[in-house]
Amino acid sequence: MTYSDLFEILLSKNIYNDLKKYESQIFKLIPELKECKGFNQNNNWHIYDVYEHILHVVSNTEENICLRLAAFFHDIGKPQTYTEDEFGVGHFYNHWNKSVEIFKKYQDKFNLTKEEISLITNLIFYHDINIEKLSSAEINKMLDDIGSKNIKLLFSFKKADLLAQNPQYHNLINNIEKQEDKINLLK
Repeated sequence: MTYSDLFEILLSKNIYNDLKKYESQIFKLIPELKECKGFNQNNNWHIYDVYEHILHVVSNTEENICLRLAAFFHDIGKPQTYTEDEFGVGHFYNHWNKSVEIFKKYQDKFNLTKEEISLITNLIFYHDINIEKLSSAEINKMLDDIGSKNIKLLFSFKKADLLAQNPQYHNLINNIEKQEDKINLLK
């Protein structure tokens, strides 16, 4: 398997099954993904290990290579950032920075433009940030980083991520939609 093959798989209509079918070859291309398989997240937000969560998020996204690559790499840094609190609950502080670092290691393998690399990097970075807690300056920076025309991809990604988590939290999709409405008013 080559990175071009993985690129094609990431655009397939049957993406979940295709990723599972070729997982051993994909693990050879991107060994950090193998670390995610069986890695229990140990918190109420997640019903899947990190690997299965990633596959479900990718499956929940539209066929857009930037969105799919961002989803593919978005939590790949979690095993390297894992900590447990005194109650045994798992946390992954700043995992998005580690995930961006891992994506950057492979970005040139996918024949992407500089604009695509920037968009994917920023989608990974902002995927888990609560926009409601950002200042106006931070929101403006996010809009500059992602680009006003691409902001809908961030919210599509945030929804895909939420829908791959524990169903008891799926009602929070309303919060994501409110955040999106707020950002759309600022554009």
